[in-house]
Amino acid sequence: MLRLHKLALGGTFDTIHSGHIMILYTAVKYGERILIGVTSDEFAQSYKSYKVKSFEDRVNALLTMLTRELQVDKDKVIISKINDPYGPAVSDNSIDGIVVSLETLPRAFEINNIRVKNGLDPLVIISIPIIKDGYGVKLSSTLIRSKLREK
Repeated sequence: MLRLHKLALGGTFDTIHSGHIMILYTAVKYGERILIGVTSDEFAQSYKSYKVKSFEDRVNALLTMLTRELQVDKDKVIISKINDPYGPAVSDNSIDGIVVSLETLPRAFEINNIRVKNGLDPLVIISIPIIKDGYGVKLSSTLIRSKLREK
């Protein structure tokens, strides 16, 4: 089985859902260590139409999911606050892989192009499918929040 030294992934992680669990599980499965880029409050707010939870709340929920549900050793996880769509993936030579959804796969290609221009090796890209709800709609924090407001 493919095993990478340090695997990166990123996101807002506002409301943890099945898509997040799938990407986290995949990272844990293939990475000895995982680096999770979590968007800063300012960056997240620049592209979200709703008020995102605080960075600290999002990180705490993420760590709780990883340690309690996925039984990941906390020492295996590195959290990095990111202020752009790339984070440390474009500059950290110790990262050797990235996990993305099919939706964010083009971003992984961009990251690899930037890495090569900077003289770094491209990352191994692991892509997961887009998780959908029971009606075939892409599962997202935005969708969950909109459904909760309808009730």
